Amino acid sequence: MVKSAKQKIIENYYETTSARSGSGNTAYYERCASHLARRLQRWLPKDPECTVLDLGCGRGELLYLLEKRGFNNLTGVNLSKKELEQTRRYTKAAYYCQDILTFLHETKLTFDWIGVLNILEHLDRDTLLNVLQASAARLRPGGVIVAMVPNAISPFAAVTRFWDITHELSFTPNNFRQLAHLSGLSPCIEFRECSPKPHGLKSLIRWMGWQCIRGLIRSYLLIETGDSKGGIYTMDMLVRLHVAEDYAVGKCTTLS
Repeated sequence: MVKSAKQKIIENYYETTSARSGSGNTAYYERCASHLARRLQRWLPKDPECTVLDLGCGRGELLYLLEKRGFNNLTGVNLSKKELEQTRRYTKAAYYCQDILTFLHETKLTFDWIGVLNILEHLDRDTLLNVLQASAARLRPGGVIVAMVPNAISPFAAVTRFWDITHELSFTPNNFRQLAHLSGLSPCIEFRECSPKPHGLKSLIRWMGWQCIRGLIRSYLLIETGDSKGGIYTMDMLVRLHVAEDYAVGKCTTLS
């Protein structure tokens, strides 16, 4: 069977894409860990005994951060053998070179915290729903799914939607409300912007500038539609989905 262009790119994602974001050394992982810590903040798991699954784990940057914080029950899934070869040199998590939906259907493991950062946009609609349903089935009571996805409401949504040729989708908050209902997840869904986080003078200036820009975007939407559309305007957005208690199979405490 002839592989599609998308399959070829994903299987060789290190060579075609991720290698250009920086060489995989300790400095790279430390930089990524700092960035993710600022970005995810209170949405990171708190209890080091939590079981964590990172779907589409890339080069293991998130799992590197969690290992630094004392987490040991970590699992990553990725189709790129080259990316996994690199991440195994820097982390001790359990890794599977497998399609994420296949892994979710075959594993007997359950998890407190599932990360789907920059992966859902690579899926078609049917696979997306199947992945969320299968993820919900693998969550323990109190478990959460944390996603980072392109935000279709941003005025520059096309940048993240088409940045990677394997991207299939961009999202609005309403999309996740639809998907949660069909996936056995709670209708209580949280959204956050991927905006600048002040940690120095330069980032403080960027944060202040962003507050002005987002005010203009909000004003435009209120003038045109009479609705702020949820107030999430960055090119990427963070989403936290909670397991519905009657659907779950265990418990994780997250920072509040």
